[in-house]
Amino acid sequence: MKIVVAEEAGFCTGVQRAVQMAEEGARKQRVVSLGPLIHNRQEVERLERLGVINADEENYEAEARAGDAILIRSHGVGPDKMKELLAKGWQVIDATCPFVKKAQQMAREAKEEGYQVIILGDKEHAEVKGLRAWTDGTAIVVASWSELESAALPDKVAVLAQTTEKQERFEELVSGLKERVPAVKEIQTICPATRKRQQAAAELAPRVDLMVVIGGRHSSNTRKLFEICKNSNENSHLIEGPDEVKPHWFKGLSSVGITAGASTPAWIIKEVIEKMEESMEQKEKNTGFDEESAEAEPQELLQQESVEPDTLRGNGPAEEKIGEDETDQKDSAAEGERPVSAEPGVLAMDEGIGFKSFKPGDVLKGKVVKVDADEVLVDIGGKSEGIIPASELAPRQVDPRECVAEGQEIVVEVLKEDKEGNILLSHKRARAEEALNRLEAALAEGTVVTAPVTEVVKGGLLVDVGIRGFVPASQVDVSFVPDLSQYLKKELRMKVLELDRKNRKAVLSQRAVLEEEQRKRKEALWAELEVGQTRKGIVRRLTDFGAFVDLGGIDGLLHVSEMGWGRVEKPSDVVKEGEEIEVVVIKLDPKKQKVSLSLKGLLKSPWELAAEKYPVGKVVEGKVVRIAPFGAFIELEPGIDGLAHISQLSAKRVAKVEEVLSVGQKVDVKVIESDPEKKRISLSLKEVVSDKEKNEYKTFLDRQPEGGGATIGEILKENNREEHRKEE
Repeated sequence: MKIVVAEEAGFCTGVQRAVQMAEEGARKQRVVSLGPLIHNRQEVERLERLGVINADEENYEAEARAGDAILIRSHGVGPDKMKELLAKGWQVIDATCPFVKKAQQMAREAKEEGYQVIILGDKEHAEVKGLRAWTDGTAIVVASWSELESAALPDKVAVLAQTTEKQERFEELVSGLKERVPAVKEIQTICPATRKRQQAAAELAPRVDLMVVIGGRHSSNTRKLFEICKNSNENSHLIEGPDEVKPHWFKGLSSVGITAGASTPAWIIKEVIEKMEESMEQKEKNTGFDEESAEAEPQELLQQESVEPDTLRGNGPAEEKIGEDETDQKDSAAEGERPVSAEPGVLAMDEGIGFKSFKPGDVLKGKVVKVDADEVLVDIGGKSEGIIPASELAPRQVDPRECVAEGQEIVVEVLKEDKEGNILLSHKRARAEEALNRLEAALAEGTVVTAPVTEVVKGGLLVDVGIRGFVPASQVDVSFVPDLSQYLKKELRMKVLELDRKNRKAVLSQRAVLEEEQRKRKEALWAELEVGQTRKGIVRRLTDFGAFVDLGGIDGLLHVSEMGWGRVEKPSDVVKEGEEIEVVVIKLDPKKQKVSLSLKGLLKSPWELAAEKYPVGKVVEGKVVRIAPFGAFIELEPGIDGLAHISQLSAKRVAKVEEVLSVGQKVDVKVIESDPEKKRISLSLKEVVSDKEKNEYKTFLDRQPEGGGATIGEILKENNREEHRKEE
């Protein structure tokens, strides 16, 4: 059976660029993506292991932490979202596809030129939402021409498409608009790579017995590819990975075609092909008949697969080559090797039956008989001692005298016999085989391995796990570590992320261990938390709307409205980052993993003493905090506001509150009504003035000689003159 891969399949340049930018960012710090970077579950999971966290575009701050970078995926975002991110001081990685960015600019220009913009695409797709945002939300989004066929249309329209749309649907829409609209501006935004991929799939599908489309079921371009293939070949299947390949599909077939969506990495395509080949091999063993061998996938596709230490099976550039030394690649034995029939493995020395013979790859136990600065001699039961060059003792350069001692039993692997008849050995290779077995088990079982950090390199740490293991910077801790040198020579507890036995490469993560411990602490804490509980926590981050408080593994939100009974202008006026505070739990949402906290819940409500402090008839000083058409709210103390109705501002008629009062002004007011249970206090300014006038008149009368007298008007005039003299 032949397996034929379409000429255009897998990652497009825009997606490839976004993945690389995400990986590069994750080497330096934790990266929070505004939505899934691509529509491929396996690739998103791989990126998460590298430190690229998937967050909801609208609620990304629930995931983001100080020092994180915010990644805009290839679909792009609207201009307001970009302004918001920059205004809040986030470091932004803009991975918007160049074709999408160009489409955004053309949509904006068309809108500014007075065109009604029409977008062909899925209105719920992130790319289309972003495009529409660039028209200030005025663009009309349609899935086909039929939606506009009977609609009233303006005289001037500009039409463009989602970059992954089908060309024929776009042409149908443009043709329909031109028949009914005087001025139609056609903007070509369908990605050339999309057109080529769809064309290649359309050409391949009818030429094969079965067509397999690989990609995420939520991916728009993958679904369109599947539609194209299904139209040409009923025997077409859409799968997300090799686990969905069914051996019975291939029974009696001579050819299978493969294409893949723009979000499908090369390593998944290769795994699908390998699964197909395995299915055919198994079929041959079970049935006894031979079929045509599968046609190899294009060489350029296989070359896309990266086996660098930060991804092993990803698509980004390497951070640090951690393969074996040059001697690791020289496995061929010199002429004159002496073969033995024993299988490779750990061989004990035969006693009393003469000298053993060896072949490259044999793993033996031997005893160190001599240690020099540049080599170690080991008795392995041969006619002479085997030699371990210093470079073959450990994955890194070491002094043999500090590594092994005479009389020590060690495991070695036979490299070759040189021209002088010396058996060259490798201790690091033998250790590597043991280490690979141990690491393979740890990867399968998810167990923790411990190893020391031997070197700080660009992009991460090297650790000695029997082979040189690599820990990307993003996998060292749960948060960004600016200086990795602090980990040198320290033991790390890690999980194995990727293992390449053939090339003896391993990628490990301490963050995975720390996150699992953190998860367990969270689960235990969620089991303890109850509404009404008082708990201590550390203020981790301040925002405009409040503070996030670490309760011991779970961050709770202390909203600005819960920081005190009075108005709090800025959270930093009440709490500081790193401060330990006591809070009360006021709301729990385990499903959304959200906890709401309160400070004022621990403080006595000022209303409890309001009846005693503000009885009816008392005159107090307050500050105007808010003005409404019907009156002014005056703060008597933090947490207690009273209302001075517009009718209580002056004895004269007041048309607007602003004629008498302004926000921030301090005034004397009289309590004319008090209801602490309903948290209501009514205040009056005019009664304070009236009381003042009465007191002044009484004082004036007390000063008059017996039998004398004056009118109230005269008294007020005299008082006004007195006030005027004081002001002068």
